[in-house]
Amino acid sequence: MVLFFLPHAGGSAKSYSSFKRFLPKDLTVVPMELSGRFTRPSEPLLDNVSDCVSDLIEKHSELLRGEYALFGHSMGTVFVTELVRQAKEKGLAMPVHIFLSGKNPPDEDVHCFENVETASDEEIVSFFSANALSSSVPAPDEELVKFLSLILCTDVRMAEKYKATPDDVKFDCDITVLYGTEDTLMQNVDMNSWSRFTNGKCEVYPFKGGHFYYSNQKKEVCDIINEKLGLSNL
Repeated sequence: MVLFFLPHAGGSAKSYSSFKRFLPKDLTVVPMELSGRFTRPSEPLLDNVSDCVSDLIEKHSELLRGEYALFGHSMGTVFVTELVRQAKEKGLAMPVHIFLSGKNPPDEDVHCFENVETASDEEIVSFFSANALSSSVPAPDEELVKFLSLILCTDVRMAEKYKATPDDVKFDCDITVLYGTEDTLMQNVDMNSWSRFTNGKCEVYPFKGGHFYYSNQKKEVCDIINEKLGLSNL
């Protein structure tokens, strides 16, 4: 089985590599890196969700024909939703389980900015820094700071603009929803509302912590992943 990880805004999918130590060795863990980011810097910096997902499907088309699960945190939930929609359109296999973390469903009017189109780069970076919504470490030089800020702002704008309803996409599998109880973005969100997007069961797991609640609870999160996928815990 393959477990695909989808990144949060401004982050690399490679950040999930540390999860591997808590997952069985026979589970293939594949971080889905978006075009133009981090491990794919020479490729176009795509700036809309549909194009990013089309690119990911093309890049991972063979693995998406077999047995797989999806895990998306924050912006990653947007990409999980769109990936399922496009995969269904293309006649690809559907995931056996979906893990959605740290974000409201894409049909709810819960946003970081009243109008992300008019928010400046400085406002976006400041908001994410002030609310501990970015996992970026201090960058050693000005050019790298600019690069990281460009990725963050591009990601935030396209994720904030994405809309999808249960009529647009319906998951055909059970879903697991996780979030941090102290996450600034989760204070007015009922994560049980993700149940509207699936024909299967929806189970919600609150964790103590903020937006990146899993940073200090990776084993606990991976225990849930193992359980839901029917895999042996380490």
